Amino acid sequence: MILQSRYLFLSGVIAFVFTAFVPSQSEAQTKLTGFIRNYNAVQTLSSHELLIGRNRLRLGYEQTLSSGSFFITNDVQNLYSYAIDSLHYQLRESYLEFYFKQSDLRIGRQIISWGRTDGAFITDVVSPVDLSEFLTQNPADLRFGIDALSYYHYFGSNYLQLVVNPVFNPNTTPAPGSRWFPRSFLGGNIPVQFERFEQQALLKNAQLGGRFALRSSLDYDMDLILLYWHYPNPGYSKEFLVFPDVRGELQLTETFTRSLVLMYSGVVQLNSRLLLKSEAAFYTRRSFDYLTNELRSINLSNPSRDEQLRLLQIFNGNSDGFLKQRPWFVGMAGIEYDLNDWTIGAQLIDEFIVDHDDQILQKKHFTYATLLLQKKIARDKLEFRGFGRYNFSGEDFWIHPELTYSGIDNFELSAGTQLFGGPEPEQFYGHLSFNSYSKNSFAYLKVTAYF
Repeated sequence: MILQSRYLFLSGVIAFVFTAFVPSQSEAQTKLTGFIRNYNAVQTLSSHELLIGRNRLRLGYEQTLSSGSFFITNDVQNLYSYAIDSLHYQLRESYLEFYFKQSDLRIGRQIISWGRTDGAFITDVVSPVDLSEFLTQNPADLRFGIDALSYYHYFGSNYLQLVVNPVFNPNTTPAPGSRWFPRSFLGGNIPVQFERFEQQALLKNAQLGGRFALRSSLDYDMDLILLYWHYPNPGYSKEFLVFPDVRGELQLTETFTRSLVLMYSGVVQLNSRLLLKSEAAFYTRRSFDYLTNELRSINLSNPSRDEQLRLLQIFNGNSDGFLKQRPWFVGMAGIEYDLNDWTIGAQLIDEFIVDHDDQILQKKHFTYATLLLQKKIARDKLEFRGFGRYNFSGEDFWIHPELTYSGIDNFELSAGTQLFGGPEPEQFYGHLSFNSYSKNSFAYLKVTAYF
């Protein structure tokens, strides 16, 4: 079992503070919750390979008092598709919460979720997500907690939330060599070596955030957010190495950019059936890949010895890792409509690089759309949910239909597929392409027992 000692230490400190300073146990109410889930995903190709076989046990404990509460959730996973005896422990949350007259204070490891967008993360970037196995987990299971202090102050139905995170936690990306790791933007056969980001508990990496939530209207919700935060997905600083055995290698090192971020999120209920929603985020800077015209003229897929030496000279003369920092905007406009017991949702999302130039690999505008279809049938015992996303630039897609049965108390059975496709992207394509995962399209069966 892999025990994450840092998280266990934090949990122990919080538990000690709780028992030492919170009022007597006679006032306490305790609650245990959790579930056991089995998940199996099989390729839809003729080989029908088992992609993931996972058992997950989640156990949550909450102790509530008149002046506050203590909450902890733990996950234990058995990935028997890798090794029958594999065990992985994760402390998802462990925090103390104190209640005051017009405010609350939460201290410890906690999940903070703010987003309203389906299939993308716009304002929902405070708690990192686990993308190591991409879409083989429930959306709710993708998030994991951050060590933070979160303070709420209430103004009637509205409130102000302040967040301090002393240690930056990036999203967990697939390991190089994993079937879920995106292909190199260079393509071809050039060897690539990846260096992971080294996480350091330094105050200079601290992150700060504030959110004002307007909840005074029954027909309109709005969040205004200001962050000093890292963009959670890595950029890659590039270095080219040539070895004595006439072998060249591109080394990519994860880098993260912190900037001021302005965010907005809102929903408007026009009538009982029609809902409009929107989100936007503006980063004062974010890192983007670029290649000079001289580099593009070289056969990067399979460079000759002379081209490798030329590459070495070009990279040695570079000081920014071939990353350019630019302001970046992403926005979403969406609609949800109830029609004959169907919920129909559509979103249009655009990512825009300010001060774009032709050397940057990412598109100036990267636009994609999503569609959601959802309906409960058989007296709410069955629920169908279909979700899809289409990227206009790459003409690639992701489709996810799922059918869930919940007609037995504390039991749930789900079956579905995750389908990926689209044409092969061009060389130097700077965005995620679902074509990279077309061979990973899979069908799955998920069984959950709650307690």
